[in-house]
Amino acid sequence: MVEHTADTAQGIVLNYRVGKVKQLTNYLLVKVTSNKNPNVDSLIGYKVLIKDLGGNIYRGRVVKIHSRRNNVVVVRMKRNVPGQLLGADLTIFK
Repeated sequence: MVEHTADTAQGIVLNYRVGKVKQLTNYLLVKVTSNKNPNVDSLIGYKVLIKDLGGNIYRGRVVKIHSRRNNVVVVRMKRNVPGQLLGADLTIFK
């Protein structure tokens, strides 16, 4: 997978990005749990990697901040992510 260096962080998938009418299954809300830099603003543009139990790899990118107080960012994935990955651990890297 990805080696843990100073430019990596860990996170947990919270939910899809949802609106009043629809949910966007290729956008995820991710809570950053371990980060060397406490400022989540520096994570914009970083890449994201999620691996499920079946060996499938889902890749994405951090596109914006959702909550600075709770360290939540919005991630746009290249493929739609299945609901089984909600609550899964992920890696954020440069």
